[in-house]
Amino acid sequence: MKLLIIYFLALSFICLRDFFKVKNLDDYVVAGRRQSAALVFMSLMATVLGASATVGIAARAEKIGFAAFWWLGVGAIGLFLQGIFLSQKVHDLKVRTLPEIAEKCVGKSGRKLVALIIAVSWIGIIAAQFAALAGFIGLVLGHEAGKEVVLITAAIVIIYTLLGGQLSVVRTDALQFTILSLGFLLAAIYLFGGFSGLESKAAIITAENPSKTLVTFGNFALLNEKFTFPDLLMMTFTVGGAYFLGPDVISRNLVAKEAGAAKKAVLAGSLAIIIFSILIVSLGMWAATYVPDSLAMGTNPLFRLVSLLPLPLAGLLSVGLLSALLSSADTCLINSAAILGSDIIGTQRIAVLRLLVIVIGALATFLALLGHDIIALLTIAYSVYTPGIVAPLALAIMTHKKYAIRKPLWYAGVCLGGLFGLVPAILAAASKIVCPPWLPHIGMAISLILALMSLKKRSNKEGLSLES
Repeated sequence: MKLLIIYFLALSFICLRDFFKVKNLDDYVVAGRRQSAALVFMSLMATVLGASATVGIAARAEKIGFAAFWWLGVGAIGLFLQGIFLSQKVHDLKVRTLPEIAEKCVGKSGRKLVALIIAVSWIGIIAAQFAALAGFIGLVLGHEAGKEVVLITAAIVIIYTLLGGQLSVVRTDALQFTILSLGFLLAAIYLFGGFSGLESKAAIITAENPSKTLVTFGNFALLNEKFTFPDLLMMTFTVGGAYFLGPDVISRNLVAKEAGAAKKAVLAGSLAIIIFSILIVSLGMWAATYVPDSLAMGTNPLFRLVSLLPLPLAGLLSVGLLSALLSSADTCLINSAAILGSDIIGTQRIAVLRLLVIVIGALATFLALLGHDIIALLTIAYSVYTPGIVAPLALAIMTHKKYAIRKPLWYAGVCLGGLFGLVPAILAAASKIVCPPWLPHIGMAISLILALMSLKKRSNKEGLSLES
């Protein structure tokens, strides 16, 4: 508890200091466009190592073994391709948000379409993160996550985000990434080094739980009967696409002081998340092998590890997990406020954006208190993003200034591709109808084909006009 208080005080100090440093809209939305490659890298890592990339991957490792590595493994591929093909171009556009990129490359309607999809779905995503944060803090404090825990957790994130904006997010991300790195690394050294003494019980536990054979620590097969090559191929496009051109991931390019710093940070991140994926999956497999869920009432493997570690390490890992959850919530919150304010409402006033942080945060908190069904309905909107928007928008960015866009074809690609993601998500949520998992991939193919058909060579006059 004392460690949590110290941690929140440190976050408070950062946001209060940055409150007085925010002088203009660029400071608040893109951290002044003056962040070093090191800070951009740490902010990027804190953003991608959120709930799904820590707690979620550990849970997957318990079910499918080391093949859970691919959840971040395909993310590494997406980040690498982003660094090679997009980072410099995105930074040089001098925009504040991803929807603004769509306007520069396609037109105003493209900006509104992308902004609307992100704004609606991100409220649900923030709500889900608030619920996860509250659940974790409730676990650490030894009681169920009640309304007061949700409210306190959400208030902390909202306050430090609205005060310092993106400046605070980047700096708190650096602190959070440092803590979560130390927490995971030291826990791995303690457990994998044999200091816990639980390894001697492995034979007994495995014998009593034969279903655990797949995830026995030491079985590092990248593919198995529960996660096959076709599964990997589908994940590469859907999950990898979100890392290639995801709103929060791409936003880290915009805070860098120069295009070279953005590119270096993204390429370094593509390597770093491979290391973290191996580390997190290994921790999840260790818990599945030596402390199976039948002995811990089905709790997440990482949560079970906290109860095994000596107090200092347990505290550090707990704060590291909390950092992972917070670092995604604050990035989503500031980006949502910027998109809603700048791209949909059309305001550039910092006071209005701060108000929107409160409004979005309060709405997400309310949804977190209501339950997961409503949150799931909102996050359905994001099902449109990867199959409908990633390929057309990436193509528009890469061909910007070289090709013009035939807008009807481009929008048709976005809409048709998005439908192949949206319809299965709605059917699954509303009627429990499970559609073939490859439907979104057909959507991605359609959106890419139509986006390619929408390209046309610019005339010399158009090219000169753009250059000027």
